Amino acid sequence: MIKRKSVQKVLMIAGAGLALRIIFILVVAKFYFDRENIFVSGDTTAWTRCFENLWKTGTYTVNPSSEFGYFGRMPGYSFFMGIFYFLAGQSWEAAYPVIGWFQSVLDFFGIVLVYKIGERIFSDKKTAAILALLYATYPFIIVWTPVSYSEYMSIFILLSGIYFFLCEEKKYSDAFSGFLIGLAVLFRPQVILLVPVLGVWLLIKNRKKGILKRATVFAVFFLLSYSPWPIRNYVSQHKIILTQDLGGFANYDKDVMAFMQYVYSVKGEWEPQFSDIIKNREVTWPRASYLEKDDSIKLNRAVYLSKNCGSGFSAWTGYWKEKFSDPNCNDEIKQLFDELRNEQIKNNAFHFWVTVPLQNFQKAVFKTTLNDHATAARKMASLLFIYRTLLILIGLAGCYFLFRSDRAGKAWGLIIFVYFIFVYAAICAGTGAQLRNIEIRYFLHADILLLIPAAFGIHEFMRRFSRSKKIQSPSA
Repeated sequence: MIKRKSVQKVLMIAGAGLALRIIFILVVAKFYFDRENIFVSGDTTAWTRCFENLWKTGTYTVNPSSEFGYFGRMPGYSFFMGIFYFLAGQSWEAAYPVIGWFQSVLDFFGIVLVYKIGERIFSDKKTAAILALLYATYPFIIVWTPVSYSEYMSIFILLSGIYFFLCEEKKYSDAFSGFLIGLAVLFRPQVILLVPVLGVWLLIKNRKKGILKRATVFAVFFLLSYSPWPIRNYVSQHKIILTQDLGGFANYDKDVMAFMQYVYSVKGEWEPQFSDIIKNREVTWPRASYLEKDDSIKLNRAVYLSKNCGSGFSAWTGYWKEKFSDPNCNDEIKQLFDELRNEQIKNNAFHFWVTVPLQNFQKAVFKTTLNDHATAARKMASLLFIYRTLLILIGLAGCYFLFRSDRAGKAWGLIIFVYFIFVYAAICAGTGAQLRNIEIRYFLHADILLLIPAAFGIHEFMRRFSRSKKIQSPSA
């Protein structure tokens, strides 16, 4: 009877979650996204182009004319979309809604999966139910389920890998876990930061039981699914690319990438300077940009060239002249911005390594608004970020109390906290070409895993509050 009640409870939570996703698609999504086709967004075509080029030319690339086009998108989601492309008669327009509905319905099972993960970690059905409810109602998973972006599928595959990771008593569980987490990396690269955390935990936990067995099986099957991508990049293109490189996109040519790298050495976002360049307006810079007497000359020169002969800038919507490719002055733009950035790293190190990353971290955790407020729905949706911040804080507190507790799964307080730090530090303070660019969806995997300790914290508070009420109430 108890087991039947637990099954009914989780099915009710999953059913309510599915209902929320259907209501979002049918009623809310077009107002939230402020567009008619809610199943696609700006980057969707990058994955479709990669798959289409593979199918039609035999080469997986987002841009056949660029040497970096081969690395524009990791292959996981492109291949996933390709299945629906064929099912829809090789029509992307027909495939997009099918993908969106498939992902949304699949998340019914995702909610059940999250419940099972909670049950495995805590050995407690009430905490697992709270976790499933948090996930089922989490706004930022709901809004991504219908969109043809890799966010949702990477999370579902990651959760599947974590579930098998927890099933240590089952044969081949480590193999399934390693393979699925490797597959999740091919959908979204930030998943890779969880791999060393899990690997170290396996080594510590099993130090008395044949230290290398579980870790070796996990690592072998992780590499089996993930390694074909970097191996292909090296063998066919002679480049060591572990994740992806945006250089193959026309609007992310070397001029724009160098500008981005420089701006993120000075401040936490590239606006308004970016829009001022492409719209041919006067560009102003913060005081931190001027370290040497000739910095203003270099900046003015770099801005002038970016406005007039930067092919990457010209590829953006809203550029003040006609788009062009050659002749361009991208090399000189890159040289100027690179020199200015290197100067920041050398002569303004505290600002580069501490001040700007802290600005990014504040924006990542305490973001309170959407990037635009074009509609009333967008204004109201901004309130959801307050809820997100609250759950992050509860999750971080839950990590601490879970790790300090004597409850089942206490190690997961540390595992999730370390992964959170890795993801937020890499994106907020990293120096790679695509880092320091703060978009909330980049943190979604870490945020979802934080729901696990958040559920523990909420249940502990409920238990202690209930106990204190019983103590304070007069005895019968």
